[in-house]
Amino acid sequence: MALSIDQISLEGLKEQKLVKWAGEIRNYLLGGTSLLWRLEFLTNAQTDELSDPPIRLWWTFDAKPYLGLEGPLSKNWDEVLGTISRLVETFNPRLRFSSLPDGVVNWAQTLARGPHRLRQEYVVHSSAPDSLRTSTGAVSGWLRWIRGEWEKYKKELAPTVNWPMSDDNSSASCDMDQLRRWAYIARRSRWPILHGVIAESMGPLLEPQELDRIPLPADEARLFELVCLVRIAQKTAPPPRELRWLTAGNNNNSVALEGVKIHYQQWLDEKRVLDTYGDELASAIDFFGVRLPRQVDVAFDFLATRSGFDGIILEAKSGQQQYAASVAQLRTYRAARPRVCGSRYLVWGIVENSDRPDLTVEELKTWFANASEARDVWVFSSFNAITEVLQAALNL
Repeated sequence: MALSIDQISLEGLKEQKLVKWAGEIRNYLLGGTSLLWRLEFLTNAQTDELSDPPIRLWWTFDAKPYLGLEGPLSKNWDEVLGTISRLVETFNPRLRFSSLPDGVVNWAQTLARGPHRLRQEYVVHSSAPDSLRTSTGAVSGWLRWIRGEWEKYKKELAPTVNWPMSDDNSSASCDMDQLRRWAYIARRSRWPILHGVIAESMGPLLEPQELDRIPLPADEARLFELVCLVRIAQKTAPPPRELRWLTAGNNNNSVALEGVKIHYQQWLDEKRVLDTYGDELASAIDFFGVRLPRQVDVAFDFLATRSGFDGIILEAKSGQQQYAASVAQLRTYRAARPRVCGSRYLVWGIVENSDRPDLTVEELKTWFANASEARDVWVFSSFNAITEVLQAALNL
């Protein structure tokens, strides 16, 4: 069905908005993955040894180009496995010495041996099984290692994704010396699958890589959460000097900046969440398997109290969602999230498009001045008023 001019215009505006958000996140040196992600280029190229596993694994499986593969390694497992199987089973040319010219003689090498030998020997071509897997173990070793890397990576993104190769290639951890030997063997091989894929896939772990692009979630709601995070982080901590990484679904997904620890999509204990409901409701939720809100969009823990606050608990709603959509989740997160006894948090609902005007800084200061110094303080604002809220609450 064809799109109207108005629909095309709206889609164009939405894409411009997402590009702008992504640029702001990217320029703060923040990256992250999801099942759907968009590639963003950094303003200045960063030299990174990719020692942080999520970044390195993303680069290995979903971003790094490989010789002979159309697309990333994660989308070409069948082709890689098929090529390896054919390589192991094939017979490949070898050279041997023979007293008789029985076969295809390599005359150049035969004559190069010189005429002054007691017994004439011919250099002839023969066939022998490829010994890469059986004698050196480079290919089978790589299969075990790459399976372990894949399992770690997919645990971050999609726990239900299974290893596409056979069970006899069980995962195994390998020391660096062993990996270097396999990489050395693979690089010297004449076979493209070895030097173009196997050796290259070990490169990000064994050698520095220049990383001038990072992935960000393509989903609008996820991007909105991250751009809210960045807007607040810019006001509460000095900018980072190196790439930081956040991945939705990671149970310990946090970034430590100067004076603050930022949590993204922080998982809450199910029992603590159930305890925030009355006994009857908690029993019904448990009996009927009702899905609970268990991931806090964004939370900031200050290492030292700031203007009476120990941190921020944030729920971000993109699109046309209004403040009411954030209240139930914030109530749960505020009660279920682990915290120091007596701590005081700013509980904040942010929407992309508010249906009412934002309060001024002076009005917000009045709200905070009248709030109890012993309790959390609730506040609601649009995305455009983040600076004003921080100025009123934390004197930033």
